[in-house]
Amino acid sequence: MNKVTFGLENVHIAFQGTCQKESIEVTAGCDTDGEITVTVTGAPLTGGSEACIVPLSTESHGTAAKVAAAVANVLKNNADVSTNYNVSVVGATIYLTAKVAAANDATLDIAFTPGATGVTVGSSTAVTAGATGYGAPAAIPGAVNFTPSPEGSEVKYYADNVPYFVYTVNNGYKADLEMALIPDAVLAEMLGWPVDDNGAVIEIDDGTPKKFALMGQVQGDDKNRRFVYYDCQAARPSKEHKTKTDTIEPSADKLTITILPIDMTVDAETMGVVKGTLELSSTNAAAYNAFFDSVYMPTFA
Repeated sequence: MNKVTFGLENVHIAFQGTCQKESIEVTAGCDTDGEITVTVTGAPLTGGSEACIVPLSTESHGTAAKVAAAVANVLKNNADVSTNYNVSVVGATIYLTAKVAAANDATLDIAFTPGATGVTVGSSTAVTAGATGYGAPAAIPGAVNFTPSPEGSEVKYYADNVPYFVYTVNNGYKADLEMALIPDAVLAEMLGWPVDDNGAVIEIDDGTPKKFALMGQVQGDDKNRRFVYYDCQAARPSKEHKTKTDTIEPSADKLTITILPIDMTVDAETMGVVKGTLELSSTNAAAYNAFFDSVYMPTFA
């Protein structure tokens, strides 16, 4: 049977790892002018910890929320802390979120030495444990179009008046993914944007994009091939908002995605893997049917 392909469905996204998150709540503001020391402890920090001095005054920092904002500002401006963690504050609670998904760091901690300022805080609290690997694939409905274009180059060495050696460099793909709508929660995690108390996604200038696996299914002949691209990173989506006229033309979200090779160890051999494609056969029904349950990993006998 000649194979023809058309259509796109079953788009799923699985983020790479989980970035660890820690919090601490300020419970009382400043009632005496002075300085507090905020110490962040974590394995990625130089020397394992970083102590930051935060000057406070009763006039400017009399509430817990104002103290939290002052502390967050100092932490954001500390090179060691800001290199390794995103710092955010909601109300009177300060959050540190690791910029790189990694195995959980049991040493991560936020500690206050308030001196005589009257500031009080709760305990440093683990919000999210760090983890490596991929999370569970989440279905994103409304697939419209996916167009990956190969990136790389070809090197030719000539001898005896002919191409004697040819080497192709595989740098992955540049792709456009067009969806009817990308859910806010997915977009926020994808681009490293915070969500405020009311559920609004806030675009910030220093968000750290999170890598993900992109999965989907191509319709066509009876095989209906399923695919996974392992190392994807998205840029901000383009949006088009138009007034309604005599006819309704729906607008879609379009993401530009960079897809790179990722090192994988398969049967003790390390290889740079870009994508995998699986079509149903008489011997792989179990793997095919479970394809979207988790990120498919290559296996070799």
